[in-house]
Amino acid sequence: MTINDGLQQSFENYIRSIGGKNIESEDKKDGFIGIDFDLDVHGQTIPLSVRYIDQKRWLLLPTVSVAQCNLPALDHVGNNGLICVTDHQGEMFDSGDLFGLFKYVVDTAIGILTNSLKSYQAGNRIALYEEIDGYNQTIVSDAPVIVATHNPNQSDSLYAWCINYTRQRNTPQFYHIKYLVDGASQHPPSSSPYTAIKVTKISLPRIEDFVIPNLFESFDENWWKQQTSKFSENQLDSLQKKSNFKIVLLEIPTPKMHTYLVVSYYQDMTSNKYRDFKVQTLQRGWREYLLNRTGVESQFPSKKTVVIAGCGSVGSRVAEILAESDIDKLILVDYDDMKTDNIMRHYLGIQDVNQSKVSALKNCLQQNIPELEIVAYETNVLNWLNSQNSEQLSEIHSIVLATGHPPTELEVCRRLYTYEANVHVVSGWLEAYGLGGHILGFRSNEDACLKCLYYDDNGNPSNYIKTSLFSNPSGIVLSKNITGCAGAFTAYGSVHAMKTAVIMAEYIIENKTGLQSWCATNKLPTDYNLETTNHQELTLQNGGYYPQPLNAIKVAGCSCCST
Repeated sequence: MTINDGLQQSFENYIRSIGGKNIESEDKKDGFIGIDFDLDVHGQTIPLSVRYIDQKRWLLLPTVSVAQCNLPALDHVGNNGLICVTDHQGEMFDSGDLFGLFKYVVDTAIGILTNSLKSYQAGNRIALYEEIDGYNQTIVSDAPVIVATHNPNQSDSLYAWCINYTRQRNTPQFYHIKYLVDGASQHPPSSSPYTAIKVTKISLPRIEDFVIPNLFESFDENWWKQQTSKFSENQLDSLQKKSNFKIVLLEIPTPKMHTYLVVSYYQDMTSNKYRDFKVQTLQRGWREYLLNRTGVESQFPSKKTVVIAGCGSVGSRVAEILAESDIDKLILVDYDDMKTDNIMRHYLGIQDVNQSKVSALKNCLQQNIPELEIVAYETNVLNWLNSQNSEQLSEIHSIVLATGHPPTELEVCRRLYTYEANVHVVSGWLEAYGLGGHILGFRSNEDACLKCLYYDDNGNPSNYIKTSLFSNPSGIVLSKNITGCAGAFTAYGSVHAMKTAVIMAEYIIENKTGLQSWCATNKLPTDYNLETTNHQELTLQNGGYYPQPLNAIKVAGCSCCST
């Protein structure tokens, strides 16, 4: 045992000093030590157990639990008896002060237990109701968790997607519930491996109608009979109308938001006996709830549609980030297929090779964020733009240009200026060798645009962008070849693509305009026999990030935005 006898004795002496009785220490085979004891708490003797790791420094605090006994459900105490001393978020303590930590945890746990018993005896259950979701999870934590991809409180057509198993011949199939979906917007699958089964939703009018099991008691058939005895006649009728295999979503109106339990079972309608009775927790997986968990406030108007033109290394990463933001609809535009050459800097992987990039990206994103609307166009951005009118464009919040092809993007900008719609445009591109990248945000009917960067300092049109981080007077070919000209590529890594994509996504989410350049701080163009430019030096002097407002890049005679 790592913890010496003297320290162990001090733990036991402290428990004895606070009135602990029947103290027993036990070495655990899993590397933990336990001390069991009885303690009088608020007028009754309660068996308690402290467990701590057998190490000289504790990175995890000891745990204090109520041992197996007959107690009602209590706030801040799990159904398994564990007293919630800490949630481990941001906690800081001296990991070497073992006795101080032991004393703190034991004192805190006893204080929590005392207050919980006082609340119960006073008839105050508010704190327990507020945390009933967590309490329920400690009851059914061993059962598989079901994910809801749609807010059950906003749907009247719920289906369970189940994987079905046949355990033995001539017996009914056993269903393993995976997801709860909205049948109106997501058609339940009818083919293997899923079976779609209609769900009966029972909403309790008051939280007091929810039967809370005592400590160490489970959700079983007797509990369900207790619960159904509180149902209205209409609710009972809705249960009887379904088939023998029933899936019930029990909606509990907790103070902050609804809590859900999924109850499934076979019922013999003649004998009213249950078989395969199971209660499972529901993890909230709908976008509104998940976005609230981020704490990020939306910067968008009511409808948020973003077009991503170019779904390569940068565009696919922008799509990934925006899918996890407050976007209602993504329109993906790209004519290319996924190749193995793309994998090491693309969001997609080996399983998507030889598929259309937009189709594979759509499927991948919708698997992760089912409620997100995604439309895929397997074409180039100019063809897509030709299919749009001003009214359709006015419904689009932002267009992302990540094609990696300047002539195409310049033509998109030119055509956008012929429409009446005022569209937020964000273009992003990378420099070779991961030397840096650029992000430009502007509006399609205002001065300053992408074309403004293709003028020299004297205001003359140029084929070279004036914000380049290097010049190449020696004529070095920047693309590389490994397997011949068909395998030509520009060298930059996934981290460079992601860095540019993050800034582009930030421009879209925060509706930003202006030019943002970034450059590598650990390597220079001269490392590749290239010459640095004034823009590279300015970016480096600004710590590797150089923002400029639109009026700094605006060209009065621009053939695009000034006409």
